[in-house]
Amino acid sequence: MPVRPNPLALLLLALLTGVLLGADAARPAFAQNDFFFFLRPPANVPRGNPQPQQRQQQQQQQRPPQNSGWWPFQPQPDLLPPPQQQAKPQAPAEPTGVVYGSADAASQGKRVPPSQFVLVLGDRMAGQLAQGLADSYVPERQRIAIVDNTVDESGFLPTPVDWLARLPDAIATARPSVTVVALGSDDLQPIKDGDTQAQPLTERWNELYGKRVDEVLAALREKAGRIIVVGLAPVANGQLSDDYAKLNEILRARVARAGLTFANVWDGFVDEDGKYMANGPAVDGQRRRLRFNDGVRFTRAGGRKLAFFVQKDINRMLEESGGAKASPTPDATSGPERPSALAGAPATGRDARPDAVQVSTSAASAAKVLKDGVAPPPVRGRADDFTWPPPGAEPAAAPPAR
Repeated sequence: MPVRPNPLALLLLALLTGVLLGADAARPAFAQNDFFFFLRPPANVPRGNPQPQQRQQQQQQQRPPQNSGWWPFQPQPDLLPPPQQQAKPQAPAEPTGVVYGSADAASQGKRVPPSQFVLVLGDRMAGQLAQGLADSYVPERQRIAIVDNTVDESGFLPTPVDWLARLPDAIATARPSVTVVALGSDDLQPIKDGDTQAQPLTERWNELYGKRVDEVLAALREKAGRIIVVGLAPVANGQLSDDYAKLNEILRARVARAGLTFANVWDGFVDEDGKYMANGPAVDGQRRRLRFNDGVRFTRAGGRKLAFFVQKDINRMLEESGGAKASPTPDATSGPERPSALAGAPATGRDARPDAVQVSTSAASAAKVLKDGVAPPPVRGRADDFTWPPPGAEPAAAPPAR
């Protein structure tokens, strides 16, 4: 017996089919092949009544790619914006100072001319040092001016430039408060010694070179007053750096003998192992290139670091008051600085003072102290003298008679 279909079921099936066909006809063409449209997440409903142009942009943003159905396991696009890369902080710009050729050039066109001048004499390193000092004194440019008088290929030796003959004019045009001297990098050459030539850094060469340095420093001290002699810096050539280190010892000894100031710049351009360093920390705290590829010249940042080791002594001298003449070298055989006076021996002759405490330093008393541990007898006026009244005290006035 055949089964008759239920009319109510047929009616419901027809209604459902019509609804589905109408919804499918209303959908865009790209979604005809999407059989899981009913599982797709609903789109965001815009608020208000957007303008036609805005509505079109929203539809384009919400529209999925062509013929791309939704699948539960399909990776969804990242809704977060990509992270923005932070720009690296730029290193601060290096200051730019001005180096002048004379004191008049530094004062020209200024309502208030500089009151203090720093003269830099020397070779190519001195020229870079002068620029480094000018960069360092940019905040003080209204008060301090840097005057450059340098010749690249020159030294303490009389050839090719005789600084003994050049000094008077250089000092007269600069009128320096402080003179900075940087020479020696071109001095490792033979010195004529009669009919022969003394080779660099030999015993005879050291003697002749030392005498020449003494002559230049004496002329500077007589005419320039406050003087700073700058030592040599290391270079990329290892053998030449070793020779420069030996030359620095000669310069240091001669400068000390002349009673002048020696500025050591060596440690600023070597690493922890004492080796030559082309890149390193600069005075602004940044790591910069300090030397050029030739291993000899300084960059702008290297010149500022070179000036850093000299600037402290310059500031001290600029702050000093009084005459510009350097103080004479203390005599090791007289005066209060002599070793015997520091050891406690009594001063004699012109060094003796009427109020000085005379200390006995006989050999017998010294032997008792060192061998037997017997303290020497107290000396009148010394710390171990407990007699009363102390020496130099006025006697007590006698009580009035009754």
